[in-house]
Amino acid sequence: MRLWHLSLAILILGVIMSIVRDPAGRVALIVFVTGLGETVLGLAAVMALFQTIGAIGMARGLVDHAEAVAATTLVLLAATAVMSCWLFMGAWLIQATVP
Repeated sequence: MRLWHLSLAILILGVIMSIVRDPAGRVALIVFVTGLGETVLGLAAVMALFQTIGAIGMARGLVDHAEAVAATTLVLLAATAVMSCWLFMGAWLIQATVP
């Protein structure tokens, strides 16, 4: 870690701590982090979904097709569960923050 990394980390931490002092800043920061997390999780889910759908097309036998369909189902269920948990956690944080 170089000195400018440390300086940048301290600057970002200072900005975040000054934003958090105001209730509106807390809500804005929670909404930003929740939205950023949803975007990252959604992108990862779509990339995994494309990979599993590609596996359906590449399958040769019945067992390969079943495995690819099971993987697609698992990706859809896991992505939905994780993204819903992240969204509800952000909503819970906002409810806990706002008096």
